Amino acid sequence: MALRQFLCSVVFLIATELVAETAPPTSVGAPEILLDKVAGVVAGRPILYSDIKTKVDKGPLVVVSEFPLDEAAAPYDRALQDAINFQLVLSRAKELEIDVRDDEVNEDIKAFLETRNLTRDGLLEHLKQTGMTFEDYKKDFKDQMILRKFQGRVIAPLIKLTDKDVETYYLKRAGAAADLLELILRQILISVPAGAAPAVTEAKRRLAAEVHQKIADGMAFQEAVKIYSDDTQGRESGGLMPPVRAKDLIGVIRSAVEPLEIGQFSLPVQTSLGFHIFLLDDKKFAGSRDFISKKRQLESELRNQELVEQTRHWLSEQRQRTKVELLPE
Repeated sequence: MALRQFLCSVVFLIATELVAETAPPTSVGAPEILLDKVAGVVAGRPILYSDIKTKVDKGPLVVVSEFPLDEAAAPYDRALQDAINFQLVLSRAKELEIDVRDDEVNEDIKAFLETRNLTRDGLLEHLKQTGMTFEDYKKDFKDQMILRKFQGRVIAPLIKLTDKDVETYYLKRAGAAADLLELILRQILISVPAGAAPAVTEAKRRLAAEVHQKIADGMAFQEAVKIYSDDTQGRESGGLMPPVRAKDLIGVIRSAVEPLEIGQFSLPVQTSLGFHIFLLDDKKFAGSRDFISKKRQLESELRNQELVEQTRHWLSEQRQRTKVELLPE
């Protein structure tokens, strides 16, 4: 509380000094004018209300993250949280001696303008219209470069992407898993002869239910195949079937196996051959031309998503270690 009062007093004194230098003389006893105030404090460092107001009015509203808020929060609150998070990043970057030389900033600004077919004079004119100086712009640009270096050193190594992750991401977006996934199934077949009497069919049904229960109670699926399956070739391979796409399965089998996760087995399924119990041994992405053409873009999108998530995780840890105080708007 004492720190808050001290910081507010400092800002107040600065404001009154500015008024004294720029405003015309007033009568004795005229009220003092508060030009700014402290919106928050991060490890003893103040964040000014005017800076947050500028973020809201002119942007960018969010540079690092609005954590612990989300996009539905009020703009002022999002901007304030982002400013706090940015300060946490800059503080850690300083500890790691992550910095950018002045000549690097100039070169990056030059390259940035060239890629957008802009000139320095055009930039200066734009800054003049927005009420921003080139030095302010250069400072912001440097902060962004430090942020990118920080993310490259601290956050990027936390991102672990595999081909499987990219394939899964594509399947979620494509919404056509039945067309793009190959299923590796094992089966137990309890056959029913064509034209069998109802009593025989019922006996086979009961046997299939009994086998299913034994597997549920812990019997290894491949062991059950050896004992109960009527498929001679299947008994030798542990019931392993050739890879198949779900869309190529008959309806009753597809309905039984599509909900399965790897390692799960189905209830007995009746077909013209008899009763089947299926185990999903694996799922493999069958690939497509569309996936191949989009793979690099998908990797980039997924990496950006992971960057956001890992940044939020890092910020969560930092906030537990750092004193952060918010003051009323």
